[in-house]
Amino acid sequence: METKDRLMSLDALRGADMLFIIGLSGAIVAFCQLLGFGKDCWLSVQMTHVAWHGFRHHDTIFPLFLFLSGVSWPFSFASQISKGRTTAQIVRKILVRAVVLFALGMVSSTLFKFDVGSFRYDTVLAHIGFCWAVSALLFMFVKSFRARLAIAAGLLAVHWIVLFFFAAPDAAALLASTDPAVAKKVASYAAYGTDNFSFTGNIAGWIDRTFMPGKLHEGVFDPDGLFGKMTGIVTAMFGVFSGELLRRKDMSGGRKTLVLLGAGVLTLALCFAWRPWCPVNKKIWTSTFVLAAGSYSFFALAVFYWIIDVKGWRAWSFPLRVIGMNSITIYIMKRFVAFGTMASFFFGGIAGLGNEHWRAFTMEMGQLVCEWLVLWYLYRKGTFLRV
Repeated sequence: METKDRLMSLDALRGADMLFIIGLSGAIVAFCQLLGFGKDCWLSVQMTHVAWHGFRHHDTIFPLFLFLSGVSWPFSFASQISKGRTTAQIVRKILVRAVVLFALGMVSSTLFKFDVGSFRYDTVLAHIGFCWAVSALLFMFVKSFRARLAIAAGLLAVHWIVLFFFAAPDAAALLASTDPAVAKKVASYAAYGTDNFSFTGNIAGWIDRTFMPGKLHEGVFDPDGLFGKMTGIVTAMFGVFSGELLRRKDMSGGRKTLVLLGAGVLTLALCFAWRPWCPVNKKIWTSTFVLAAGSYSFFALAVFYWIIDVKGWRAWSFPLRVIGMNSITIYIMKRFVAFGTMASFFFGGIAGLGNEHWRAFTMEMGQLVCEWLVLWYLYRKGTFLRV
């Protein structure tokens, strides 16, 4: 299950990230309401995505997971090399993993509706699989760190240039659409203007409307779309860079921590400097969003690595590691296992002892407990979904 050489901070941070996906966000919102603060308090708002431009804690969850998939790759690659795997075998494994993640994304989304027109091909898992795979291949075949850093910078620059200078050719048609669904969606983003970074004006949406088969997540736009893969790759590359750093034997743990913190400061400074010309936008996955999310990821990894792997304070992180070591498992299981019904059976009585806010909070926490106990059982049995 775990070895003394395993990077436990990686599992713990992945588990902490997954906590927000599997129910902690809802529990925090319910707790704020229980205390009388309401949904509009700062902490509750952080548990939601921004509508378009901007950045909240909830916007860090997806990119942090992608970042951490990159962190693990240099360790996985070294392990495969030590086992005598050939380059062709490793490449095949990378491609198979990307395909499996694509398939799992389809299964957890729309596959079993058996309606080809409603299929959404570009899911969260597909986005992770593609971006991770490209970053892994770059790590294998572009040996120079500086060259890969230049590639990352180039991808961010090209993505921004295309968005900045080219508007969606069908922007006017979207604004004038008489389709009720399209008109309603366009109206919901009207406050963000009609420039090249707006909902109707960004060319990333046009690329998906023109070339992406199946159904888009927002009808005429998909936040996990084709053009966002370019900058999504950079998010994964940031993780790979971090993994390379953490594998180094010629640096102390304290110095590695400082380098990660320095990377966080640098990416945050670049984000603020670039923001006047490139708004932070998760749905388009803009270059400044990559830098903002990258800064958060570098800082989070630095803190977890220093506490758990450098200082050796590990016991507290066990509940998080149980989640982090089976993160894909719980992500998929939430689609098929009625954890809410399970929580109602075990915690419904306690939930009924208070008002509606107490009930909401108790049920959210009860569902988290049920999910964790299932993962703990799998952990004790040594059962892990390896993709």
